[in-house]
Amino acid sequence: MAAAVLFVSSVSLRAQSLPDNIDISGSPNGIVTLPGTVSSVFTNVFDRYTKITAPNGRSIHFLLQSNVTDEMAVRAREVMRFYLTDAPGTQYGSNKTAIANRMANVDATLVYFNTEQAAQQAINGPLGNTNLFFQDLYATESIVEGSSSYISNNNRDATLEEVFHLVHGAGIRNGLPAYHSEMTAAKNAAKAAGMYMPPFGLPVQDEVFEYIISVIDVYYGFWGHDPDGDGTSFGGEYIFHTQADVIAGDPAGVTAMLKFLPTVFSFDCTVASQFNGTFSLIFNGGVEYTHKSQYLTEVTLSGNNASGLRGNALDNVLAGNANNNVIDGRGGVDAAVFQGVFSEYTVQCNSASITVVDSVPARDGTDTLISIEELRFADQFVDCTWQDLGGGTVGSHGAVSLTGNGSLVGGSVAGLDLTNAPPGVLSLAWLSFTSVPLPAFSGTVFASPFSGQFLFLTNGSGALSLGTTWPTGIPAGTEVWFQFLVSDPSVIWDITLSNAVKATTP
Repeated sequence: MAAAVLFVSSVSLRAQSLPDNIDISGSPNGIVTLPGTVSSVFTNVFDRYTKITAPNGRSIHFLLQSNVTDEMAVRAREVMRFYLTDAPGTQYGSNKTAIANRMANVDATLVYFNTEQAAQQAINGPLGNTNLFFQDLYATESIVEGSSSYISNNNRDATLEEVFHLVHGAGIRNGLPAYHSEMTAAKNAAKAAGMYMPPFGLPVQDEVFEYIISVIDVYYGFWGHDPDGDGTSFGGEYIFHTQADVIAGDPAGVTAMLKFLPTVFSFDCTVASQFNGTFSLIFNGGVEYTHKSQYLTEVTLSGNNASGLRGNALDNVLAGNANNNVIDGRGGVDAAVFQGVFSEYTVQCNSASITVVDSVPARDGTDTLISIEELRFADQFVDCTWQDLGGGTVGSHGAVSLTGNGSLVGGSVAGLDLTNAPPGVLSLAWLSFTSVPLPAFSGTVFASPFSGQFLFLTNGSGALSLGTTWPTGIPAGTEVWFQFLVSDPSVIWDITLSNAVKATTP
């Protein structure tokens, strides 16, 4: 059952507020002990603090009670950041600067309690007289990705709902009144059609808050597993429970949602440290949590387990933990993220995977990367994308194929494989900064002129894995082409040109 929305706004008689200058920069996760210089009205109730700094330099606050884990708090903060991140192409969300600034100006605060009872006690006491605009959330209704409750998918998570209530109430309602009116119109239509049934006793002016979050929660997959067993969500308040159903059944609500939010739930997700296994972003009807995880795009492993990540068809940003991890990007254009600078790692490539070894102990470990197109280090991005620019000529042995997930780093190229070449013959490979078409050879691309070249000998099976050094000093962002020419001396005029592949230097 969705909790009634609670907004407490400031009035002139309320004197207690939180300062904007609480420093969280020294904490690795951005969570600090609530300073003793803060009013006892807050320190008597909460023990930790984090924040988001709005563009105007003021703060959107998070106050945390003792049972709220750091993982829960980081998740709530990053969900808030997702809601406040610009959504290009949307009518109301393409520039959210004014919304974030408005929230900070009214001291928007997520008050994160241990339980509902703890919240009632604090709000009915001194906390109710503070100079804040706040929304409550409870540890007992918070589920972190990768936790046992998330994996079993048997408990409701309220984080998306309560955090958006704060964005809606402190930012959108008065900052974007036209948008608030559009959401209200969609709510009224859904209510009239029997699609949305507000809980008994909920004030009419609060119905739109509960309605739009029903659309958001269902759209991002948080009810896809049908926990009520009746095809509804929020205890029967909303008659849809899957993304496909809500798109088809309540298009006005989905349209309203997507005027502010993106189609992909791309918040910076950190998997709980207790997780052990491969965290998958691919939907599998037999794996409950994938009803939700299929919509994620940015995922980081935490803790010390040798866990793995499996991406989906979207463009994923994936990061391992301190142990050795296997990270498989699957479809899309995927990036693997590392904490240190490039010079602190050893990168080894072959046609099937890339291995990245961290020289700093207990940081990134050794990661095996599959279907990863970009490596992101603290000081540079390394492009591992190789584009096939067309097949070559065909000799008596068939088409010579150049494939691989190669890397081009520091003047070295590795991970390109040449197959179907004649065995034991001397052949030529080269690099070029330009390419020209060869119409006479069915549009074959030719890397020309040569800028670096060497001779190689194919092995007994007619294959070769390339690992050599090309000219150094190539500027970052330069497009380069690789190509092979193979000649079989046992066959007169048998000259075969491979396909060309293109890469971009880091």
